[in-house]
Amino acid sequence: MDSLLSQLDENLKELYRKALDADAVLEQLQQQGQAKHQSIFPTSSDFSVNSNRFMPYLSEAAEQVAAIRQSQQFNTATLARVVKQLQLLHKTLAEFRMVVK
Repeated sequence: MDSLLSQLDENLKELYRKALDADAVLEQLQQQGQAKHQSIFPTSSDFSVNSNRFMPYLSEAAEQVAAIRQSQQFNTATLARVVKQLQLLHKTLAEFRMVVK
């Protein structure tokens, strides 16, 4: 379990810097009159939060990891949701970087 939590933490750390950078780019684009999107992910995604920035989505995933850490029983449904969230964040941030280059 400790190894799993360490891997989740490493993913969160890696995504943190990428999300901050992407949100800064989105802020610049919005100030230029671009980036008029309402949310990063559709409401049907694995996230319950809805935002036009990446950090709220990353925060939700981090909260799920904290819930796993605090739980007395291992919850595979929560773990599966977190893994999907992290994969979606990695994929979307990578695609975003390719588009803004």
